[in-house]
Amino acid sequence: MQLKPFNAGRLSDAIPGTMGVLGLAMAPALALGQDTNTGVMALNEVVVEAVAPAPGSPLMQAAQIDVLQGEDKDRRESATLGQTLDHLPGVDTVSAGNQAGKPVIRGLSGNRVRILSDGIAVDHQQFGTRHSPNVEPFLSERIEVVRGVSSILYGSDALGGAVDVQPLPLTFSSDGSRHNRGEALLGHATNNDQNDLGLKGTSQGKHWSFAAGIIHRDAGDVTVPDDRTFFPPPPSDAGKRRAPAYTGSLEYTDFDQTNGQLGVGYRGAFGEVRMRYTGWRNEHNFLLPPPAGNKPPGQGPEGIGQNLENDELRLDATLPVNDTWTLQPTLAWQNNLRQSNAAGVPRDALFDGTLDIEFDQYTTRLEARHGQLAFLDAGRMGIEYRTKQQVSRGTTQLTPGGRVNNVGLFAFEERTLGRLTLQAGLRQDWTETIAKSSKTAAPTSFSGSDSNDYSVTSGSFGGSYALTDNLTLASNIGRGFRAPTLFELHADGVHAGVAAVQKGNDDLDAEKSLNTDLSLRWRSHQTSASATVYRNAIDNYIYLHDTGNTQDALPVFQYQQTDAVLTGVELTARAQMTETLELSTTYSAVDGENDQTGEDLPLQPADELLVEGTWTPGNWGWARSPYVRLGLRHNASREAAPGEPFAQFDNAPFGTASTDAYTVADLALGFSVDGVTGAPMRFSLEVRNLTDKTYRDFLDTYKGYALSPGRDVRMTLRVPLGG
Repeated sequence: MQLKPFNAGRLSDAIPGTMGVLGLAMAPALALGQDTNTGVMALNEVVVEAVAPAPGSPLMQAAQIDVLQGEDKDRRESATLGQTLDHLPGVDTVSAGNQAGKPVIRGLSGNRVRILSDGIAVDHQQFGTRHSPNVEPFLSERIEVVRGVSSILYGSDALGGAVDVQPLPLTFSSDGSRHNRGEALLGHATNNDQNDLGLKGTSQGKHWSFAAGIIHRDAGDVTVPDDRTFFPPPPSDAGKRRAPAYTGSLEYTDFDQTNGQLGVGYRGAFGEVRMRYTGWRNEHNFLLPPPAGNKPPGQGPEGIGQNLENDELRLDATLPVNDTWTLQPTLAWQNNLRQSNAAGVPRDALFDGTLDIEFDQYTTRLEARHGQLAFLDAGRMGIEYRTKQQVSRGTTQLTPGGRVNNVGLFAFEERTLGRLTLQAGLRQDWTETIAKSSKTAAPTSFSGSDSNDYSVTSGSFGGSYALTDNLTLASNIGRGFRAPTLFELHADGVHAGVAAVQKGNDDLDAEKSLNTDLSLRWRSHQTSASATVYRNAIDNYIYLHDTGNTQDALPVFQYQQTDAVLTGVELTARAQMTETLELSTTYSAVDGENDQTGEDLPLQPADELLVEGTWTPGNWGWARSPYVRLGLRHNASREAAPGEPFAQFDNAPFGTASTDAYTVADLALGFSVDGVTGAPMRFSLEVRNLTDKTYRDFLDTYKGYALSPGRDVRMTLRVPLGG
């Protein structure tokens, strides 16, 4: 049996006609290949396999899609999904040190970005600002990102976009022999003394395939640049009032995480069937704001411990019916547990039962895909039923127990007429949300049960036109929706993670959005570029409003609704300047506005410009495929919106919720060496915040009372298993 390393070579070219290849390669989703005639490096295509609604050429999708895979994914990979993706256009991350990272797409996050596991929606109690997806990037084969409304295929919660994390592959051998490949990962990061140890592998045969992986990450406290603190600060000195409350090594920012995956697949004359289990375990601390928001550190509770667990079990199949139709049934179960202590009780004191929220989610999805059918070129249609059953056992309610049921019917079709490709879809959803006091240990603001029903029709229509062989114009208009969550309807309690009391509103209507985008895309042998503008109008936008009241010295926020509009632009360009030098740049800007008040929407990322240069000089003796990448990331200043998480620090006697402009440099380098079995070992070193810059990122949830992380040197060694 031959063992091959994961992703040892360049990213693969598109393979026309392959089942499941759904295509779109844009500037961030490109790989390098060498033209054998000229000796000059060229840009190759990367294809989409999951999130695109129908098969198509790389430039002819109506939606905006990015793909991260292969060595590019390895180089960008971190412990969180948000940080792994935040270099993509229009994608940012809500962070808390190095152990929490929630994706933000076009200014929307949390319940407005749908996280998928190989096409099936997974929840992570995303009502919390710091509640990151329970996803391990190392145990994924590729990650696909849709920017813009994706409700047609995935229903509620996809107003901003969707992120599909595809696990280790369960594919089969075409030559009848068995093929094995595997990889061990060793990593260390200096900023928080983080150590990573991972192992993954697959075995592919004619009829049976297997995949397995496990990774353990443990880390100490995050370090930020040293800065002066002032308690109390001089009232007349605004600069000193903006000084952080904590500096240097931030206590209570450590974590310990273990994630695993196990899968088996079988291929017979009927088709393919696969079963997969994924487990995720995480214990961590969060650093809380200074006591009561105005006392110096050490005079009250500062840390809070949390325990997170997530299990997923999935059974799915690919069943060809004839040359035109293929059925893809899926059954999935997810169990998610969130336990959180009271303020001042870190994780080493075990868990005190303050918050204890658990749910079981069951998903049944039947999808039928077809090729050429009458005047249609390709498409898919299906039905999905999902039920979520939640219990709240903690002494604090925060979110109640209850049940959420959803039924969705959808269809999406494509037609190509010469240079024009048209895509259209339609979906109908019925959602029922029932809060139950019998499933809630703490006293509730309602008795018995409280039910809310929502029925929403959504659709999309778009297309692309090849102006020339290199230039494509694409546009898409989509209607999306989002049903209010149990938390938004019935929240009632102290949310220690944001230092506020949060209250629900059981009169909330479903959010409905109308998203329009227009994109111009260029691609040639050695260059690619795109320019996209978009507008996303959301009716009944749900947001937390500062009531102006306090409870136990904490501000009280309550959910309300308004209409809102988000507009933005995304610009990307990449060019192979010489045989050894590649330059790329990305610019993203979004403006979200509350129609009623004219104020900014919460958690909107600052305008960002990213410029990177990558030098690949060719082999240096024993060092194979060396590269050096230097990046400059500039974020504009940003004012905190009223009522957004941590906005209170703009008026506190220290710290800030609004942030100044900054520029941070990042350096990365790497190379491969021949292993003892002939397969290359790959070493990479990345230095984030190269100059140890003092700054606050607007979406860093520690910004109110601490600086963003200082210099971090991350070293990674990937060792192939076998030759």
